[in-house]
Amino acid sequence: MKCLLLNFKKVLGILMLTVICIPAFSQVRSLKAMNDTIDLYPGIPVVFDILANDSIPANDTIRIISVNGGNHVVCQKTHDSTWKWVFTFKISYWGGYSGDLMGSYKFYTMSMDTSSAKILYRIHDKSFSFLDINNVSARFNSSGSHFFYDSSQYVVPKGSGKTSIFSNTFWIGGKDGNGHLHFAGERYRQGPVGGQAGTHPDFYSGPVMDSTKYSVYQDTVWNYIWNLKKTDIDYHRLHYWEPGYTPIHDILTWPGNGNTSMGQAPKLAPFSDRNGNGIYEPLDGDYPEIRGDQALFFIFNDDRGPHLESTGAKLRVEIHGMAYAFDMPEDSAMKNTVFLNYKLYNRSQNTYDSTLLGVFTDIDLGYPNDDYIGCDVERSMYFGYNGTPVDGTGQPNAYGANPPTQSVTILAGPYMDPDGIDNPKYSNTGAQLCDFSVNGLNFGDSIVDNERFGMQGFVYFNNTNSGVPYYMTDPAYAIDYYKLLCGKWRDGSPMWYGGNGSPIAGGYGPACRFMFPGESDTLNWGVGCAPPNGPVNWTEETAKNNPSDRRGLGITGPITFKPGDAQDVDIAFSWARDYAGRTPLSSVAKLRLLTDQINKSFATNKLPNGSQFYGIGDQAKSSGFMFNIYPNPASDHLNIIFGSEYPASGITIDLLNDQGGCIKKVAMTNCISPVHMDLSDIPSGLYFLRITTRETSVVKKVVVIH
Repeated sequence: MKCLLLNFKKVLGILMLTVICIPAFSQVRSLKAMNDTIDLYPGIPVVFDILANDSIPANDTIRIISVNGGNHVVCQKTHDSTWKWVFTFKISYWGGYSGDLMGSYKFYTMSMDTSSAKILYRIHDKSFSFLDINNVSARFNSSGSHFFYDSSQYVVPKGSGKTSIFSNTFWIGGKDGNGHLHFAGERYRQGPVGGQAGTHPDFYSGPVMDSTKYSVYQDTVWNYIWNLKKTDIDYHRLHYWEPGYTPIHDILTWPGNGNTSMGQAPKLAPFSDRNGNGIYEPLDGDYPEIRGDQALFFIFNDDRGPHLESTGAKLRVEIHGMAYAFDMPEDSAMKNTVFLNYKLYNRSQNTYDSTLLGVFTDIDLGYPNDDYIGCDVERSMYFGYNGTPVDGTGQPNAYGANPPTQSVTILAGPYMDPDGIDNPKYSNTGAQLCDFSVNGLNFGDSIVDNERFGMQGFVYFNNTNSGVPYYMTDPAYAIDYYKLLCGKWRDGSPMWYGGNGSPIAGGYGPACRFMFPGESDTLNWGVGCAPPNGPVNWTEETAKNNPSDRRGLGITGPITFKPGDAQDVDIAFSWARDYAGRTPLSSVAKLRLLTDQINKSFATNKLPNGSQFYGIGDQAKSSGFMFNIYPNPASDHLNIIFGSEYPASGITIDLLNDQGGCIKKVAMTNCISPVHMDLSDIPSGLYFLRITTRETSVVKKVVVIH
């Protein structure tokens, strides 16, 4: 059909197009608009012919057509004589809308007939996902601003509608060789002057790449969270070789390798490389390496765009995030805890000295305006707890009586700069040393330079509208953020022990690194290993604060972050509730006991049920179970040789045909290696050799040629 444009007009916000069309030859006798479906990604225009499937009589022509994009979809007619339109899903930020949208269109003919139909806009935005295998349902966002959308989405108990964290973000700042500060960090993505939340990022989804390669199309690839369960991976490991098997999407698309032609690192997401060629090949048996019984994986960086939250200079840091949890319903610690591992890569050419890392959390326990905050120095955690015996006054999101407590624990911060020694934890007399070993990891384990920081500082600051001095309020610019990482207020003055951390706010000194530690710093490590100038017990209650909305920043470091360096930070979010306690501090006491268990499990790599804490990949490596086969292709026989560590018994060897049927079986009753398998009676063709132990099953291809 050939159409001539007459004019445009806008009626009630709907774009109207008037045309005269010369119809093509057709035998259609009835007018009928048919429903359409259009797939859209945020910000990506899609050209679509909405009349392609409609019925228009041969003796009639289209006079007017109107298109309604519904919420967030912009519709524009293409500048040609076709019936194609451009549809664009507009949203302020990725993750800002979830679900499909509905629109419509309607046309009128020269004979004044009319027909209308619906348009389903399928929105493809998987930039967020939920970790929900245990008693917590936690939303993680691929660009690093977690638990936050238009409201809190850290729900515990799962399904209750009650939340304990509003948001969580990561901060990093260091100085280059010229002393210039580089910083990336966020609170709510509002920018330094308080814009719309979510629209002013410092971090962006995806890996660091060549600056010319960033695009809205690459954004559609990396605004994504891979969500896998251990059972998904176990199934893949057992069945990848079967004819007709197709891995699930998140195993098939696991970002094990970067695109080096775009400047991405060659290896990204962790995976088991079965043949050692460095390439992720799930159809050949490679599989993602995850932690926990469910894990979410995502990548973000500070290089994709400007730092709109802090206005800080870029670091070109790339962060690989893995959030994970354990399905242990009988264990009160593990069932109420979510874990987060960050791997940090310096993709720049700068060495950043005095690099400090921060974990910022806005803890909202149900009703948010009656909370206190504190920290536990020796447990490397900070926590929020209710300031009144009953949370809220009956609001739907309030916990009510016996309110819970929520903590953030830095299980292990980055590795300390190497010094060539195994730094001790205890003195010659067996006393705990007053240094970073108080809450750090791997001190005194006879291994050189594997020590990791714990939480080496904790600060809190107020809402900017809370009526306190400006220097005790939210940071605005990068220098403000970095001062907080250094344990200082925005005016550069140190945090002061007691009161609200300042001499003009009840502080009695001296300068300190941990605010509201209670009596958890038994060695006074946070005040130079000497007693403070007043009462040791310092909390919000002793400061006589009114309960309110609270947020806090756990600090770890400092490190020297060199080009190409990689670092780790491990975090735990734990929730506890004492239903029998008379005060909110009863829940805090319970939380401390649960945190002891979590810290021990992480440090010893042992879960309460006796299994290993770390993930599938770590377990596979620790088992040492490897085997090789030769010759391959084979003729009359096949030799199977095992690595140095394998079970002495309980191994079964199966030769399978290409349909999965077992045609030969060998059960090993001793540890003799190699194993000889006769193939003289096996026809030429493709086969699979499956080695099964009590813990795992491994399959390799075998070609038989006579």
